[in-house]
Amino acid sequence: MQIKDFLESVCKEIKYKPIRKEIGQELENHVEEAKEDYIHKGESEAVAMDKAIADMGDAEILGKTLNKIHRPRLDYKLLILFLILLCFTFLVAGIKTSSHVFSEGEGPFFIKTITFLIIGFMLGLVVYFMDYTKMIKYSNYIYIASSILIIYTVLFSNYEINGIPYLNIGNLFTVSISTVAMPLFLIAFVGFLQNVGKHKIEMHILNIETIKIDKELIKTIVLSILSLFLLILIPSLTSAFVLGIAYMIVATVKILKDSSKKATNLLKLWGVALVLGMLCMVIFIGRPYLLERIMVSFYPESDPAGAGWLGINRKLIIDSASIFGEAEDMSNALELFDEGTEYAFISILAHYGWIVAGLLLVTIIFISIKLIMNSIKIKDLCGKMMIIGMSCLFILQSVFNVLMNLNLWIEAGFELPFVSYGGTGFIMNMLCLALVLSIYRRKDICISSNNQKIVNTI
Repeated sequence: MQIKDFLESVCKEIKYKPIRKEIGQELENHVEEAKEDYIHKGESEAVAMDKAIADMGDAEILGKTLNKIHRPRLDYKLLILFLILLCFTFLVAGIKTSSHVFSEGEGPFFIKTITFLIIGFMLGLVVYFMDYTKMIKYSNYIYIASSILIIYTVLFSNYEINGIPYLNIGNLFTVSISTVAMPLFLIAFVGFLQNVGKHKIEMHILNIETIKIDKELIKTIVLSILSLFLLILIPSLTSAFVLGIAYMIVATVKILKDSSKKATNLLKLWGVALVLGMLCMVIFIGRPYLLERIMVSFYPESDPAGAGWLGINRKLIIDSASIFGEAEDMSNALELFDEGTEYAFISILAHYGWIVAGLLLVTIIFISIKLIMNSIKIKDLCGKMMIIGMSCLFILQSVFNVLMNLNLWIEAGFELPFVSYGGTGFIMNMLCLALVLSIYRRKDICISSNNQKIVNTI
C-alpha cells in the first residue's frame, strides 16, 4: 500500500478539515521513521515501507480514533455558567428600567441590554471561530491602535462622564476607551512575551566584557509600562491597577514555563513590582486626601456627610438586607446604586436579598474556578497565557467590585464583568469570553502541542 493512499484513507475520517494536513504530515513522519528502522534491519525499501504502514494499523480505525481526539470542543460548562451569570445581568437591567433612571428618549435599559447582547453574540461568533495564534502576529498593530484610540479620546473628546472622556460615535453611543483598551493591551502583551528569549544581541563594553541583551524583553517592559501610563492618562486608575496585576501574573507563567533561571527571574519581576509599590505608597503618604479616601472607604463614619456617605448607605442596606426580598432600609442612595454601573451587587442585595446575591457570588466563584481549570488544560503556551490573562481581568475585577460593594475595599470604579458594565464593557466581555472559548476549542487540534497523543493513538 502506498503511503499517499494510506494517509488519504486516514484523513478522510477526520471531520475537521483544517487539521488534516498537519495530522497527515505527522503520520508521514512516523511512517518514515519506522521505514528507516526496517531498512537498518536489512529489509528492502519497498518491504520496509509496507511493514511501516502495516504497523500503523487499519487506516479507517486510526482515522476515526484521531477524529475523536483532534476535534474542536465547545466548553459547555463555562457557557452554562455564563448563561447563569447573564440572568443577573437582566436582573440589573430590570432594576434600572423600573427605576426610570434612563434619559428621556434613551429607551428602557432592558431593551438596551438585549441589543448589546445580540451585538456581542454576533461579534463573539467571529472571535470564536478565529485562530487566536494568528491574532498574536498582529500584536504590534493591536497595541498601536489601542494607544492611538486612547490618545485621540483624551485630546479630542468633548464628551465626559464624571470627568472621564468617552469616545462619542455619531451621537449614537459612547465608548469607554479604558474598557476597550484593557483586553487589547493584554493580547498585545502576550504577543510580545512570545518572542522574549528567542533573539538576543551581543554588546561589547569597552571591548572587555560582552553582554547579551534581549531586545524583545526590553520592548515588552517599556510598552507594558507605557500602556499603564496611558490608562492613567484617561484617567482610569482601576483599569491600570487590574491590568498591571494581570501583566505580572502572565509574565510569571511565561517565566515558569519557558525560563532556565526561574527563581532569579521571578525575584527580579516581583522585586521590581515591590519597589514600584513602595513608590506608590510614598506618593499616597505625600497626598493626604488619598489616604483620607482609603480611610473613608473602610470607615465611612469618619466622613458621614462627605466621601463616606455612599459607604454608610451601603452599610444600611447590608445590615437590613433580607434573606429574600427587599431590604428593610433601602437607603437614601438607592437610586444612585441602581444607576451606577459599579454598584450592581449592592443593588441586587437591596432588591432581592442575600439568597440572590449569594447565588451571584457562587456563580462568579464557579466561573473563576472553571477559567483556572481551563488554563491548566491548555498546553500551548500562547493560549495558556491568553486564558490566564483574560481570567485575571474577570477574577480581579469581580473580587474588587464585590469587596467594594461590601465596604471591604477602596471606593473606586471597579466593574462587575457582564453584570454591571455599560454597553461597551458588556460587548468587550462577550468578546473576551468568545476568545477563551476559542482557545479551549482548539486545545486538542494543535499538533505542535499534541504529538504525544498521535504517538499513543498509533
